[in-house]
Order: sequence, then structure tokens, then C-alpha cells
Amino acid sequence: MFGSIKNCHNTKDFRKLAKQRLPGPIFHYIDGAADDEITYKRNTEAYNTCDLVPNVLAGINNVDMTTTVMGQKLKMPLYCAPTALQRLFHYEGEIAVAKAAEKLGTMFGVSSLGTASIEEISELVSTPKLFQLYVHKDKGLNKDLIERCKNSNFEAMCVTVDTAVGGNRERDLYTGFTIPMKLNLSSFMSFAIHPKWVFDYYTKPKWELSNLKNHIDAGTSVMTSIGDYFTQMLDNSLDWKGVERINKRWGKHFAIKGIMSVEDAKKAVDIGATCVMISNHGG
Repeated sequence: MFGSIKNCHNTKDFRKLAKQRLPGPIFHYIDGAADDEITYKRNTEAYNTCDLVPNVLAGINNVDMTTTVMGQKLKMPLYCAPTALQRLFHYEGEIAVAKAAEKLGTMFGVSSLGTASIEEISELVSTPKLFQLYVHKDKGLNKDLIERCKNSNFEAMCVTVDTAVGGNRERDLYTGFTIPMKLNLSSFMSFAIHPKWVFDYYTKPKWELSNLKNHIDAGTSVMTSIGDYFTQMLDNSLDWKGVERINKRWGKHFAIKGIMSVEDAKKAVDIGATCVMISNHGG
């Protein structure tokens, strides 16, 4: 019997529920990381070793969590980071998350590899929006994505630099979540015992990578490996001058996602970045 979201009180509960509801290959694609997943585990351990030391007796009558991120006033110091392929996990995908972000008064991040378009999200919610730009070899595609975000009144943009190549995702090799699919008996049975996911996949409106479909064929359906996509389609020659040109074309609040050193953080400031996002792409 599947659990209920009402009984989820922490991230472990949500992870357990996701594992119950999703076919194995889909769950492990979300839950996994590259190689032996050492970096992925260190990411979690870093939070576990961080102490929050409060200043007490501050005399606060009204709790106010509002803050400003990239020029946007948010009701809490958290926002929904851009995540690719959200309709692979649930048929409502980005639509549901965008509505949740608006309800809670925070910013919503949209991935270049999102399954809802820039325009659709812009028309759907009024909450602040950030676009995550993957810089492609196709310069026309990069220009088109930036202009679409400007026309749709996105408030912020980040350039992702922590996925120059796709990671060696060993869990996907075990589950057969590769291109082409190489499902083993266990993986095949996992789809069979999750009829709700299969039903939604085949009966709900067909989804696609809406922001890329007019420029490229690769990556426009689930049957294209994300690892292969990163390696084949993204511009590995991107350098600081290239990012600076993107920033000037964009002309609004701008971040670099994937900064891992003090030296690179300083360079980001030098080329005009509003902020940096410390990230190793989840390991």
C-alpha cells in the first residue's frame, strides 16, 4: 500500500514515498549520482556537520522570513531550484512546482531541459522566475532562449557550468536506464507493478523538452540519455569571456551555477554576476 504525502515529515519520508510510487529506473535516476556517489554523499554530510547557533532573547514579536535574492523579494530564504525533466517524475511537472512556489511566495527556477515552456510558466504564475541556461554549441539556440526569457519577463538567469560532460551514472547502468533502454527483468517488473506511473505516461498529454524542440532533436524525449546530451550538445569551449557576453546580452540579475572555489567566485563578480551558486550538480 502506497504511503501518503500527509505522513511525510522530513526528506527521508519523501524519499521513501517516491521510491514506492516510481518505477525503479526512474527513482534511481533522480536519487543517484555519478560513479561511486562519494561526492553526492559528501554534499549531505556537509549539511549534517553545519551547526546553527542562534542569538536568543532577541525580543521578536513578529516572525519575518522575507529576504531578497537576485533583486527579488521572497517570503522565505529558500526557492525552487531548476530541475530537468520534471514530468518524468509526475505528469504535472513544472506546472505543479511553479504553482507551489507562487503559493509560498518564493522564486521558481526553470531548466533549459524543462518539460514546460518559458512562455507557459510566465503566463501561469506571477512569482519571480529564474531561468537556468545550458550553453549549447548552437549559438542560435542560446540567443533564442535568452530572448524568450526577456520577452516573458523572467527576472533572473543563471548559466550552468558544472556539467561540461555527463557523469558516469552507475545506477542507470544497473537499472538499464540508458539509451537505448536495456531493462533487466527486475527493472521491467518495476514498471509493471507501478501501473499509475505507466498509465499517466501514456494517457496524459505527450511531453517534450519544450524550450529546445524547435532547434534540436536530441533530448526532446525521455529516450535520450541526459549524460549523452550534456556531452554531445553543450559547448565545452565556454570560457569567462563567453559567460560575460551572455551576461551583457541578458542585462538583468545574473548568476553562475557551479562555482566551487574562491578564485572562481571572484572572477564571477568581476564579470558582473549578481551572485554565485555553489554546486557540483548534485555529485
